Amino acid sequence: MDIPQLTSDCSQCAGLCCIGLSFQQGDDFAIDKPSGTPCPNLDQSHRCKIHADLKDKGFEGCIKFDCAGAGQRVTQMRFNGETWQDHPELIFAMMRDFENLRPLHERLQQLVEAGAKSLPDALESERIALIARTSRVWADTDSLRKRFNTFLKAVAKTQTS
Repeated sequence: MDIPQLTSDCSQCAGLCCIGLSFQQGDDFAIDKPSGTPCPNLDQSHRCKIHADLKDKGFEGCIKFDCAGAGQRVTQMRFNGETWQDHPELIFAMMRDFENLRPLHERLQQLVEAGAKSLPDALESERIALIARTSRVWADTDSLRKRFNTFLKAVAKTQTS
């Protein structure tokens, strides 16, 4: 199976979580930041200026966050390594693609994890089919989401019986 990388590689990303996500000041973030606004801690090379001190500076939410590889996939595969900082006109398309791809990568992680369980043949076949389908698309659909949820419910039933 050709599964995209499901772990974050910030060196291959354009800081999409640092621009696309909103922050609300509280336990996890020291500031409010709306979606579409670059984090003030993001430098010109898409790196966090306070990465070594995130917890001390009040950004524990950044430590907890993992895009499951969606950021670098959008940056490298959809935009050929180009960035919104070099080409500001890309910002909205990059954010849109990141928000579309992130839940798919999270589902792929769950499908990979489900492979560690002893599944009946029919569920294992569906798991493999879902991985293949989810790995090829760039945006979620109602039918794919419904199929995934049906699969998860069936897996849960096999684990409780």
